[in-house]
Amino acid sequence: MFNLTQIKVRGFRGFAQEQEFSFDQPVVILFGENHQGKSSTLNAVEWCLFGNECSGRKTGIRERVGWEIANRYAPEDNAAVTVVFSGPDGSYTITREQEESRRRTSGTVTVVQPDGNTTRGEEAEAELFRLFRSSFQDFMSSVYQHQEAIRAVITQDPKDRNEAIDRLVGLSQYREVLRGIDDAGLKKTQKAMESAFEDFRRRAEERIRTYDELVGEKKAKAVADGLQEQEMTEEEALRRAKEIGKAVDSLARELGITEPSVSIPQRFDEVDKFRDRMKTQINDLWTRSPDVVKHETLAKEQQKLTSLSGKYQSARRTEISARQEKDAFVREQGDAPALENRAKEEQAKISDIDEQIGETNRRAILLREAIQYLQAEAPEADRQRCPLCATEVPDLLIHLEKEWDEKVKKEVNELQQQQEPHMTQLDQLESLKNQLGGLEKKLEMARSDLESCTGEIAPVLEREIGDTDDPGSLLNVRLGEIASQMESTSQAMSQKRERMRTIEQDSGVLSTLVEVISQERKKETVEHIFESEEFATVDELRRQASRFVEDVMAIRASIAAASQEEAEVKMTTAGAVLDEYFCRITKHPAIAGLTMEVAPDTRTGLNSYSLKSKDGKDPTPILSQGDLNCLALSLFLGLAQATGETQPFAFLMLDDPTQSLGSEMKQEFVRVLEDVANSRRLVIATQDPEFKELLIANLTKSKVVYNFRDWTQENGPVVSRIA
Repeated sequence: MFNLTQIKVRGFRGFAQEQEFSFDQPVVILFGENHQGKSSTLNAVEWCLFGNECSGRKTGIRERVGWEIANRYAPEDNAAVTVVFSGPDGSYTITREQEESRRRTSGTVTVVQPDGNTTRGEEAEAELFRLFRSSFQDFMSSVYQHQEAIRAVITQDPKDRNEAIDRLVGLSQYREVLRGIDDAGLKKTQKAMESAFEDFRRRAEERIRTYDELVGEKKAKAVADGLQEQEMTEEEALRRAKEIGKAVDSLARELGITEPSVSIPQRFDEVDKFRDRMKTQINDLWTRSPDVVKHETLAKEQQKLTSLSGKYQSARRTEISARQEKDAFVREQGDAPALENRAKEEQAKISDIDEQIGETNRRAILLREAIQYLQAEAPEADRQRCPLCATEVPDLLIHLEKEWDEKVKKEVNELQQQQEPHMTQLDQLESLKNQLGGLEKKLEMARSDLESCTGEIAPVLEREIGDTDDPGSLLNVRLGEIASQMESTSQAMSQKRERMRTIEQDSGVLSTLVEVISQERKKETVEHIFESEEFATVDELRRQASRFVEDVMAIRASIAAASQEEAEVKMTTAGAVLDEYFCRITKHPAIAGLTMEVAPDTRTGLNSYSLKSKDGKDPTPILSQGDLNCLALSLFLGLAQATGETQPFAFLMLDDPTQSLGSEMKQEFVRVLEDVANSRRLVIATQDPEFKELLIANLTKSKVVYNFRDWTQENGPVVSRIA
C-alpha cells in the first residue's frame, strides 16, 4: 500500500507561492478558517493523480464545474504539484504541471520511481494507473471524503440520493452508461424503422396482387375474345419451334458454349421430340455454364474457410479464456515471485520456531540429566547442592522435577502450536504455486493450438501471416470477397435461369397474349424488388438493427445487474461497519441499528438504495441533519475500512467532516477515527476548533497540525506546523 509522505504546491488553486507539507505522522490536521487553502491542499493530491478527471460535470460535484486549476495571482504562469508516496519498494515522486496559457486541465505529469526511472506524459499516466489501480471515482469513494458528496447523500430526494450513493461507492459510471443508452432512444428508432420497412413490403405485395388480378382478367379476356380455332395451326407450332431453337442458340452463345446449331423440326410430328431434346440440351448448358461452375467452386472454398474460421475462433477464445484465468489468479493470489517470497517468509517463521524449540530442548536435556544425577548418583548429603554451580538449594530435586513438568513441556507444546499455522500456510502456498504452474501450462497449450491453427490458415489464403496480422480478420475478408462474388454470380445465374424458364415455357403463347405478357413483366419487375441486392441489403440492415437493439438492451440489463451486484457486495461488506459507526456516533435512542439495502428501480433499472433500521422501518423521518451527516460519514468510513488490503492507498483525507455535528457526536466521531487510525493514516481538514482539540486530545497516534491563516491573493496562506 502507498502512504502520502510529502506535498509541494506552487500556483495551484489557493496557493500563489510555493508551499511544502510533510506527512510524516499518522495523523495530519489542517486547521484554519474557510478560504485559507485547506481544501486546496487536499485538491492538490487528487489533481496530481488524476488531472482533468477532477473537474467538470462528470465528477458529480457542482463546484467542480468551471473549476480553475491555476492560481490567478501566482507570479509564474503555471501551476505545479509534486506529491511523494512511500510504497512497498521505495519512494515515488509524481509531479503534474500546467501552463496557464495552454489551459490544459490535465497538465503534464512526470513519475520518478524508486530506482530513478522517469516517465512523462501519456506513458506516465499509464504508469500511475498501473501503480495505484485506482480511478478518480474509486479515490473519491474510499480515500477522499469530499463535503459535497456528504451533502448529496443526505438529500431527501430519492433520485438525487441514489445518484449520490452510487457516486460515493464508485458506481456512477454505470449510471451514466445506462442513462446514455436510454437517452439514445434506440427502441423508438428501431420501431420506426420496422414500421417503415413493413409498410414498404406491404405496398409491394399489394402491387403484386394487383398485377396478378390484372393478368387473370387479361387471360380470361384473351380466351373469351382471343384465339380462333383456325389460328392454332401446325405452321404456327413450327414457327414457334423455330423461335425456340434460335433462343437456345442465343443462350449457348451467351454462356460462352459453342454447340452445333439446333435441329429445327420440319414436320409437326417432330415437335415433341424436339422439345425433349431442348429440355436435355438446356439442362446440359446450365451445368456447363461458367457462372454455375464458378459458383460451385466458390461454395466449396467458402465451406472450407468457414470451417477454418470456426476452428480459429474457438482456439482464440480458448487462449483468451486461459490468459484471463491466469491473470485473475495472479491478481487474486500474486505471481510466482510473490508466492515464492510469501513461502520463504513462512519457512523463515517455521525455522525461527524450530530454533526456539531447539533451545528449549537443550535446556530440557540439562534438566533431565540433573534430575537423573540427583535421583540415582548423588550422595544423600549432596542432593541439596546444584551439580553445576555447587550452590546449596533447598529441595533442589523437587524444584527441578516441578520445573520439568510444568514449564519445559509447556514451552515446547506452545512453540509447536505456534508453528502449526505457519506450516499450514506454507502448504497452501505450495498448492497455489502448483495451481499457477497448471494455469501457465494451460495458457501455453492454448497459444500453441492458436499458432497451429494460424499455420493452417496461411496456405489456404496463399499468403504469409505476420505477427501484426489478424488471421480471423483475414479469413473474414476473404469470406466477404467470396460472398460478394457468389452474390454476383447468383445474380447472373438468376437472369440466365429466368431466360431458360422462358424458353422452357410453352412458346405457343398466342400473340394475342402480348398484353398478358406485358402485365406479367410488370409484376416480375416488382417481384424482383424482393430478389434484388438492395432489398436484401435493407432487410439485413433491418435485422442487424434489431439485433443491435436487442444486444444493447441485453448489455444494458447486464450493466444494471453488474451495478446492482457490485453495490450489494459493497453494501454487505461495509454494512457492519456502517451500522457500528452510525450507532456509536449518534447514539440515537429510537434506532437500534441500521441496514442499507439496494434493489433495481422498477422504472429505470438503476440502483435504488433504502435505509432501514433493524426493525425494518424507514429511519429517515426521525433523523436530524447531524444524524444524516453521520450516516454519510459512516458509509464512507465503512467503505474505506471494507476495502482492506485491496485498497492501494493507506491513508484517508477528510474535508470538514463535522458539519451539523454536536459536541457529543464529535467526541464519538473522534473515537471512531481512533479505530480507523489503526489501519489508515488520516489527513483531516477542519475549521472547527472544538473538533481539532478533540482530535489532539483523544487520538493516540502521533499528530502534526498545520495552521492556515492570513490568506492573501499575492502569497496565499501563511502555514505553520506544530507537532
